[in-house]
Amino acid sequence: MGPSETGNGERRAWHRLTVAEQNALTTPGQQRIWQSGEFLAMQGSPPSSMFVIIRGWVKITATNYRGDNAPLAARGPGEIVGELAPISGLPRGATIQAMDEVCAWVITAERLLAVLSRNPRIAMELLRSLAFRLQQSDRLRLESGGTEFPQRLAALLLELALQYDPDWAAASEVVLHQTQEDLASFARVSRSTLIRGLDELKRIGVVKTARHRVTIIRPDILRDLAAGRPAP
Repeated sequence: MGPSETGNGERRAWHRLTVAEQNALTTPGQQRIWQSGEFLAMQGSPPSSMFVIIRGWVKITATNYRGDNAPLAARGPGEIVGELAPISGLPRGATIQAMDEVCAWVITAERLLAVLSRNPRIAMELLRSLAFRLQQSDRLRLESGGTEFPQRLAALLLELALQYDPDWAAASEVVLHQTQEDLASFARVSRSTLIRGLDELKRIGVVKTARHRVTIIRPDILRDLAAGRPAP
């Protein structure tokens, strides 16, 4: 019943749940499909449901009081998203948008709260994931505030790699499903500055780029750059 495109990611709450616990959340339940660009939920909307991503990727963004829209995260198969609003009962604090075709379980707030009241272990696993994501968010803010852009970009890409694949092994490739605009927003630079930084990383064989994605192919060199050491 669970998402099938990933392994049992230890840091993804859904994969830490037993089959019985997954069924408790999704039975009765509904699967829906969204096309690229469609919204699963909007910032400020009622806290009516949460989502378990089965297939595809979503982008989570938020708009501040000045009207600036910024990316917060991208989540893929095996991730639970939108759970904070139903738990808090407050309007949604972020927008969830499909980056490609997305299939997800839609779990109503009523169902979620009823299950959590009877299953404290499920509540604990959601709390563990929230704590991990808070750490990720803090690290992204820290790395995006450095002074030297090449070092800052390398560190930012490493932190995003852990966001996309929480169980990422540092020796393997990882694909970031991000537009250049989103990466520039994360890095707090213009798109042209970001492109120059990515071009330099491509030149030394650290990353490769395609439409809406950056693939880290030499994480060892990227880690050296993030630490302020020159590339070999």
